[in-house]
Amino acid sequence: MYEWALFDAEGVETGASEAFDTQADAEAWFGTNWESLAAAGTADVALRNKEDGTEAYKMSLAPE
Repeated sequence: MYEWALFDAEGVETGASEAFDTQADAEAWFGTNWESLAAAGTADVALRNKEDGTEAYKMSLAPE
């Protein structure tokens, strides 16, 4: 199971997405939702594996 952890500009975790069965499903959801997350104030996200507690990666939603 995978989920996206959501962080504000100060690095405080503000919530998480729903859980997804696969990393690919989580990434597909993110691909269609990242703009609304950024508009709502999410500054960074991290993809987490809920089963073993590891973080696959973290990234910024700030424009480059």
